[in-house]
Amino acid sequence: MSDMVRQTGNVLALDVGKARIGVAKGSFGSSLAFGRGVIARFYRDGKGRKRKRSRADVVEMIIDVMQQEDARVLVIGLPRRSDGEDSAQTQYVREFADVVRERGVEVTFEDERFTSTIASQQVISSDLPKHKRQDKGRIDEGAAVLILESYLQRQEHVTHAQAQQENHDESA
Repeated sequence: MSDMVRQTGNVLALDVGKARIGVAKGSFGSSLAFGRGVIARFYRDGKGRKRKRSRADVVEMIIDVMQQEDARVLVIGLPRRSDGEDSAQTQYVREFADVVRERGVEVTFEDERFTSTIASQQVISSDLPKHKRQDKGRIDEGAAVLILESYLQRQEHVTHAQAQQENHDESA
């Protein structure tokens, strides 16, 4: 008998940057993810002045999106250097994830190396009008999609491998 637990439900992914956070949504059991826009860290106040949202406000916005999308898990892209070592941005993202976890959210990391580069190439080569291709938020959203698709594919591979091992164990 199987004691393997298969994840179900929706999952959200973030490409965390200092100016914007790209957001994507997917579901366990599928390898597809869909962009859900960006969360801007900066805004213009009533007088047109540029203001930065507090970390607490940004986390609250993420939790709101998770509730709207009925997501149970949050995947955050972990930016590492190309040699696999941590960078200053890696530490920034880890600290951000800790704040989200403190709110009771299940958070996991996914390697995000090169996702912004790939997303940028995809946006540039798309049929979108030039002004839309130049929107940096599209790249952040695209990176979140790539992060989530990588995570979902890896989860499906792990689930498949576990099922094969169980079948092997039962036949032995």
